[in-house]
Amino acid sequence: MKGNYNNMKNVTYCFIVILTFSACQNKGFTEPKTLDEFTSVLAEKKEELKLIEEEINKLSDKIAELDPSLQEKSKLVDTTIMNARDFTRYINIQGAVEADDPVNAVSEIAGRIKSLVVKEGDFVKKGNIIATIDVESIDKQIDEINSSLSLARDVYTRQDRLWQQNIGSEIQFLQAKNNVERLEKSLETIKFQRAKASVFAPITGTIDMVMTRQGEVVSPGLPIVQILNTNNLKITTDIPENYLKVVRKGMQVKLNFPSVDFTTTGIVSLLGRKIDPTNRTLELEISPRRTSNLLKPNLLSEIQIIEIFSKDVITMPLEYILQEVDGTEFVYVAELDDKGVYRASKRYVSIGEAALGDVVITEGIRPGESVIFKGSRNISHSELIEFSK
Repeated sequence: MKGNYNNMKNVTYCFIVILTFSACQNKGFTEPKTLDEFTSVLAEKKEELKLIEEEINKLSDKIAELDPSLQEKSKLVDTTIMNARDFTRYINIQGAVEADDPVNAVSEIAGRIKSLVVKEGDFVKKGNIIATIDVESIDKQIDEINSSLSLARDVYTRQDRLWQQNIGSEIQFLQAKNNVERLEKSLETIKFQRAKASVFAPITGTIDMVMTRQGEVVSPGLPIVQILNTNNLKITTDIPENYLKVVRKGMQVKLNFPSVDFTTTGIVSLLGRKIDPTNRTLELEISPRRTSNLLKPNLLSEIQIIEIFSKDVITMPLEYILQEVDGTEFVYVAELDDKGVYRASKRYVSIGEAALGDVVITEGIRPGESVIFKGSRNISHSELIEFSK
């Protein structure tokens, strides 16, 4: 109480000094008459007022210094420096992995499957053996033809010797020769058929489906397995028609396969020419730049297509931005005053595009400025602040 009494005593004394000074200045005051005199007196009074204001400020500072209860308290805040960076907004859609049309490995001859050396999911290269066909019946035919051919050659040899001696008829000689040639061609044909006992992979890929089992009888042209060419995978999806102005053939997109934790980029290889009237979408195909053995047909993919890209702009989380009653957006910026202390400065801002909780600041903030984000709702313009860290 005694301290407060002394402070009030000092304030009263100072004001008495100021009033006395003012009264002394007014004593003997002569009313000006001309414009020059009025101008001169006005300049004198302004100078006197400036001196009085300086004295008042000094007294106020002294009072605040002597009375802790009158000292300005600072608010604790956190800030972040705003730096220019690239801003990107993506269109996020889902797609699925597809392979080129599957190719069947088929048998060219009829017979029972003697062995099947692949199973679903196996990777095979073009020319690898898929299965073998039992050709026991063909082997028997070959033995029979060989026996007939041996006899036919013996008959032909005998007829040839007789013909050289002008014994026998020409027709007998020609028949013996023709019989040998016919059996040789039959043997060649049957051996060619036997060579087809092995079924080979027509393309490089993955066994997608096994259609017949070991021990089953197959006919010529009947599929044994179905092979997918996994080297030519593509991502397919449908996009809404309102993205036509964004998506174009040849543009790069991001591809993510969350199920197998694999990420890559791709190129739009096909953009449909017509819009489906039922759902207002069009077909989109993407060729991945890099693939993985983990990618399988029908695997889900997340596709990110760049919708908006801005280079070197100021962005901040939307939660940093405050609003006045009329909806005007503003933020608080930490600024040094003329006494070297930090105060909150209210800045009105204009915002642009938004993505993932961030917005572009088009006006109001410059690169390098510190925006208050924690504690901003409990401060006001020009209020003293200090940083929590």
